[in-house]
Amino acid sequence: MWSEIQKNGTVKYCERYTDPLTEKVKKVTVTMQKASPQNKNKATRILNAKIDAALDSVYADKKTTLRELHDVYSAAQCVTYKLSTTKRNNIIINSVLDILDEDAIVNNLSAQYVNSRFLDSGKNISTLNTYITRFKAMLNWGYKNDYHDNYRLISKLELFTDQTQEENTQSKYLEPAEITKLLEYMQDQNMWHWYYVTEFLVLTGLRFGELAALKDTDVSLQDLTIHIDKTYDSNNDVVTTPKTDNSIRDIHIQPELITVIKKIRLWRKEKMLERNLSTTLFIPDISTGSYISYAAYDNYLKRKSKLVLNHQISPHKLRHTHASLLAANGMTPEQIARRLGHGRSDVTQDIYIHVTQQVVANDNKTIDSINLIS
Repeated sequence: MWSEIQKNGTVKYCERYTDPLTEKVKKVTVTMQKASPQNKNKATRILNAKIDAALDSVYADKKTTLRELHDVYSAAQCVTYKLSTTKRNNIIINSVLDILDEDAIVNNLSAQYVNSRFLDSGKNISTLNTYITRFKAMLNWGYKNDYHDNYRLISKLELFTDQTQEENTQSKYLEPAEITKLLEYMQDQNMWHWYYVTEFLVLTGLRFGELAALKDTDVSLQDLTIHIDKTYDSNNDVVTTPKTDNSIRDIHIQPELITVIKKIRLWRKEKMLERNLSTTLFIPDISTGSYISYAAYDNYLKRKSKLVLNHQISPHKLRHTHASLLAANGMTPEQIARRLGHGRSDVTQDIYIHVTQQVVANDNKTIDSINLIS
């Protein structure tokens, strides 16, 4: 440390240190009213504190808590992801933080602690696996952006295997007989609104949000195409871009879909006239002419499928159903992926393989029933 007498009589005490990032020599200073042993000692303490603070900014002992990591992660997501995606991820991570303790220091977490807290939460395995998937995404982001060094946790966290879960690939879609049964029930109950939504989703494979945002002008019987370039985010009540770039697509209208589209247009026109409403939407809420409610349809579909089919289904299972029907009729995973708006065909591969295995099994049964030479 050295001192410099200033023109006004004050004393500037100075000290050098090497910046570990640039390896350049830098200087810190503090000014005292006059030179004295006491002020020199005081200046020494202040300068050392300044140097320590500068070094700590580089060699910081990372004590980021889960809440702090989530806050910066969420802020970063707001810049690069859609509002609906960020909101959904926030809900999931907040549930994780409730289980693990938001004040837990990320570097101190162990896989054993995380797994035991998850299993003790009482949540079902599918929910816990959703938590783990999103939690690992946040941990990976935090590691890459220097908010923690706990790579051992990332490497050890794995999805749980559910030994009791009976749901398999087949339960992710409906068989043709089940579709008919469900639609006939809706027809008998005069629930034409949900009847047309269900039939249209099965025949097109659209996501519910894509159907909700669909305008009548997007459906062209002349060109035999349904143009998908938007989706309705019911959580934030906003129309936004589709899930991915691949989701922007034109869907071919097959012959059986032509009749359904004509019926929907006649039904919509009748309902809008009855209620003195106007709409540009293909299938609107018949009470308001605005966007149909995912929550209302999801609730209705789960209740009625449980009643009619003895198991609950969600709107997304109708999309799986469309894929399975295409696979059963010989379309390849690549063809199905393009129609669904998936970026990769491996998203549809599991359903495709399962269905084609069923076709082979049926072929084998047919051969077993044939006597070729006797």
